[in-house]
Amino acid sequence: MSVSPAMAEGLAETLRALYGDAEQILLARIARALAQGLDAPDWTERKLAELQLVMARARGDLDRLTPRAVDEIVQSILKAWNRGAATATADAQASRDLVAAVAEGANPAGLPAVQQLAAETAATVVSSHRAILRSTEDIYRSVVARTAPQVLLGTQTRREATQAALDSFADKGISGFTDKAGRQWGMDSYAEMATRTATGHAAIDGHVDRLSRLGKDLVYVSDSPRNCPACAPWEHKVLSLSGAPHVGEDVEVAGTLDEARAAGLLHPNCSHSVSAYFPGVTKTKPAKDDPQGYAAKQRQRAIERHIREWKRRRAVAMDDEAKAKADAKVKAWQAEARKNVATTGTKRLNYREQSGKAH
Repeated sequence: MSVSPAMAEGLAETLRALYGDAEQILLARIARALAQGLDAPDWTERKLAELQLVMARARGDLDRLTPRAVDEIVQSILKAWNRGAATATADAQASRDLVAAVAEGANPAGLPAVQQLAAETAATVVSSHRAILRSTEDIYRSVVARTAPQVLLGTQTRREATQAALDSFADKGISGFTDKAGRQWGMDSYAEMATRTATGHAAIDGHVDRLSRLGKDLVYVSDSPRNCPACAPWEHKVLSLSGAPHVGEDVEVAGTLDEARAAGLLHPNCSHSVSAYFPGVTKTKPAKDDPQGYAAKQRQRAIERHIREWKRRRAVAMDDEAKAKADAKVKAWQAEARKNVATTGTKRLNYREQSGKAH
């Protein structure tokens, strides 16, 4: 049986939804606080004075989220590791290594590694809470700052100016992380990305750990009709887990699995897989490329982002008109998602269109 990051796909869904729910709660909390007393002449001063109360409630929201997030991360990574290990056992059984496979099935030797991965991932995700609080405060202050000049100039009412500013920030979402390139990640996207990366690694690592302890050193990289440039060079290649030479064997080893992964193979969204390779037994197939399919998948991800953006706009809508506009945009982008699926055959993942709903 083969293993790939896709084996762990969906394990980060609940975590992303947890952070999506939290984001909507934080955005709605900002909108409700700013909507109170809109007609008061000292609205600006009142809102700045109320900021500490808003932030205290935001901290409470994140404190309640933390234990649920940590538990979900740990369970997801353990599941991914076990799935990867199980495929290695199945490979061993298929090659008649039944006794070894059964013995290894109860061997907890890989547990410390997966526990460390789970702990590091949980710490990484929870550390984003500081950035989330900063982003929440920045949004609140910025909406107040943007609103005042428009009202003074008479170009917009206070409600119009406040809604416009809230919409602008809702489009971006509440930031949970800024990468080295300066790109900001939404709090739900960052939590999902970190966990999907870790669960993908855990599935592969569990598989490799089990194969190595069963004495299997070679793996074979599958074909994918929707590969990306980083993965294409490794298709249908035989790789070594240890880097040990295979002198006298009728097999061409292209490198190590670690080298291939460092070059981009088996990234979080990778559709390739690896499986145990048995010289003279494993059958290979010629590579097939489908760049249109890869482009269609990327288009679907972009559509999903638009859907989530408009759902965040609904969370900050201050009146029925703004809510109706957001609802209409969500429906329009959902129609675009259905169209892309119908014309390209790419897979639609409805949970990725949700901005929350972790229940």
